[in-house]
Amino acid sequence: MKRIILLLLFLFVASEAKYLESKSCKECHEDIYAEHTKSMHHKSSLFSDEIHRKVKELSGEQNYSCALCHMPSTKNLSAVIRGTEEPDPKDVRQSDGVSCFYCHQISKVHYAKAYNINFSSASGDDKPTMFGNLNNPDSSDKHHAEHNEIYKNSEVCMGCHSHKENDLGFEVCNAKDQYDKTSDCIGCHMPKASGGNEKFNKKGRDEYATHNFLGIRSDEMVKKTVKLELAYKNDTIELTIVNKMGHAIITHPMRLKFAKTVVLRKGEVIWSNFKESPQEDKEATFIVAFKDSEGKPAMPHTATDYMLNQNLKAMSAKTVHYSVPKLQKGDEIKTTWISYVISPKIAQKLQITSEEATKAYIGAQESIVVQ
Repeated sequence: MKRIILLLLFLFVASEAKYLESKSCKECHEDIYAEHTKSMHHKSSLFSDEIHRKVKELSGEQNYSCALCHMPSTKNLSAVIRGTEEPDPKDVRQSDGVSCFYCHQISKVHYAKAYNINFSSASGDDKPTMFGNLNNPDSSDKHHAEHNEIYKNSEVCMGCHSHKENDLGFEVCNAKDQYDKTSDCIGCHMPKASGGNEKFNKKGRDEYATHNFLGIRSDEMVKKTVKLELAYKNDTIELTIVNKMGHAIITHPMRLKFAKTVVLRKGEVIWSNFKESPQEDKEATFIVAFKDSEGKPAMPHTATDYMLNQNLKAMSAKTVHYSVPKLQKGDEIKTTWISYVISPKIAQKLQITSEEATKAYIGAQESIVVQ
């Protein structure tokens, strides 16, 4: 399998055209470039993503298979993956992360058991072909442009976001739904905005797909992912958590997401579903943790199984019941959806300091008043 993957990587790199760094796209696509620079696609490399860098350092391994998705424009990609050459912060093809050029060069996706691979159709010409979803795209002195159906149905996203097995054959992440299909990644993570995709909007387009790649680092996005419903009867609080996403609530092994429910009486908390850690309420907390072959806690690269797998599948719901002391008229029951990019415990272990990675992102909120 590894030989096949390396051969595919060789074919991918060998067919590569002249590289256009993301910054060069700013000349025509000013707004899109500004959005992209704020995204985790732009910040995906070891040199920009603190979490990714700390995990790599913790593994202590020379080989770097993560480069396939985290710095895919690397000219010496096969060597970096094998560990025979080190990542270079001075190489713009690496620091560019998941660059504009890389994403728009993908012509098809190769599906494999361990992980998928995106394929470029670049021919080495001075004017590479840039693919996208527009039916009548604009070409320029920098590139040709063509429509490609994989950008319409989100298949293009599955080259990196589908699934990933570690070297031990254990799947550590999966962004497909429970039917093993692709959801509408682009529709959710690249919502439409008014305006054209070019600075001068030569064809008068009235909307374009934003390139912020909104996700867990966006309060706006987090608010859309889960719906909360509350009821109170017979001294019991009934909380229903509805996963509105086209994939499981937890797709990345370091995430922590939970619903915090409290009862307020005259503004003071008189009851809560947990005191210190959300893990006290396992029914309303969503997290995965791994173990190694000896049953000890493990990071993704050494995992062989789940130690903990509290998740909720795509477009599904669960209801949690809490028996509480008899409440009074006027008491408020309030629940809040909270998400962490990285679980605080893991952040502490890895000494993550970035506020963007460690802060709580507040999602949906729901409350009812006892009558």
